[in-house]
Amino acid sequence: MRFKSLFLSAILAAFLTGNCKPKEPITITGSETMHVMLQMIGLEYSRKHSGIQVVVNGGGSIEGIGKLFQGKTDIAAASRPLTEKELKEFDSKGKFESLAVAYDGIAIVVNPSNPLQKISLETASKIFSGEITDWSKAGGKPGKIEVVIRNDKSGTAAYFETHVLKQKDLGSKNFETRKNVEYSSASKVVADNDSMAAAIDSNPNSIGFMGMGSALFENKGRVRALEYSLSGKEPFVTPSIENVYNRKYELSRGLYLFYLSDHGQKIDDFISFVTSEDGQKIILKSGYLRGTLPTVEVEVKK
Repeated sequence: MRFKSLFLSAILAAFLTGNCKPKEPITITGSETMHVMLQMIGLEYSRKHSGIQVVVNGGGSIEGIGKLFQGKTDIAAASRPLTEKELKEFDSKGKFESLAVAYDGIAIVVNPSNPLQKISLETASKIFSGEITDWSKAGGKPGKIEVVIRNDKSGTAAYFETHVLKQKDLGSKNFETRKNVEYSSASKVVADNDSMAAAIDSNPNSIGFMGMGSALFENKGRVRALEYSLSGKEPFVTPSIENVYNRKYELSRGLYLFYLSDHGQKIDDFISFVTSEDGQKIILKSGYLRGTLPTVEVEVKK
């Protein structure tokens, strides 16, 4: 009996030890815009691969790119392409991979109680630079405009600064004229989309910007996205997956994952999942446009 008891104890110990084996982590760091989307993908991947735990950290695109360069994360998530300087830095470390996994629109957002429904690029540029400071000058009711922006680690802020604030999307002539324009010094600076939504939700006169998915899904009810037009002469368009896909909503960009080429098989397997039909369906559910074409099954008649 004593031998049988010891034998059963040994089996139980082996079973418990095997089940307590720590999971192998895959760490992703970076874009706040991509944060919830990547968490959803990571949870599903970990569910299907019991030995892997996907850990998603925010901090902004620059944070993710910096941590990847330092070897402190497996994958960097960014809501913009790499700059020329960053490309050279990564080239010095060896080969690396860049993959557009999804596409997103940037929404200009206001408090839900704000009666303003639409905004042009030029008006938005002047509001965020501090040239327009009262809503009555932007088609709204009189009241001081409170500008809220993301910090300098945000890929969304960098994209918005170039394409809207400096008016790059209105052509090279406008961009050359306004290339030194900066965000208003009176702007409130926040670290992430949740803080952006909280600031706008608490102030009826505030205005900001965030990824379309964050505006329409994660923060629905706290902020309201404005219809957008480049010049104000063409139709104003609502930010939506369909309008980004049809190129009708012009304030849009790619969402990227960066990783070093010598990353190992576990990163290869995870990236394959992100680009698979299952991964891309999660991206659609998150409120973003898929980065790969859907799989089409063709029935061959015999």
